[in-house]
Amino acid sequence: MSKESKFQEFKNANKIWAIGSLHSNIESFKSIKNYILSNFKLGDRLIFLGNVIGFRNKSKEIISEVLSLRFYLMAKFNLQHEDIVFLRGAQEEMFSKLLQLQTAPNPIEIIEWIFSHGVDKTVISYNFDPNDFREIASQGTIQINKLTSKLNNQISLIPGHKEFFSNLKHAAFSDTKELLFVNRGVDIS
Repeated sequence: MSKESKFQEFKNANKIWAIGSLHSNIESFKSIKNYILSNFKLGDRLIFLGNVIGFRNKSKEIISEVLSLRFYLMAKFNLQHEDIVFLRGAQEEMFSKLLQLQTAPNPIEIIEWIFSHGVDKTVISYNFDPNDFREIASQGTIQINKLTSKLNNQISLIPGHKEFFSNLKHAAFSDTKELLFVNRGVDIS
């Protein structure tokens, strides 16, 4: 995965497979994965449109599953890292805000808002208690930093997870400029 740009161009793609919001639904992803494995061809590309995580406490597992598919397709079809792209959805954005909570001017409000939107389940998947974040949110920057550092360390221990969160793209497009992939709507004005 490249850190060069937050935008990715798909070059010389025969077909671009797009997977929408999974929200940690491993059962749905397994069905999608089987279909892709049966139909993916040389020259095809793959994009995850964001919201791979969230709303279920299987975020850690789903990231490992999508990375496993990525590595398999890269090996079988001799793909480059830029041929399989992960976009940053709302869930990934909120989770990244949690990982930087110590820099927030209003951590209590942020915690409550992101947890009410499904990020608490992602926290649980990494074996942390959301209530620990609620309790620490009012205790100041140093205490918050200790807890977010522990979560960051836990993420780093799982192969590929730190890189997953570090290399999310904002958009992707075909080299013909006929296709644009984003997580949400686009204001064309």
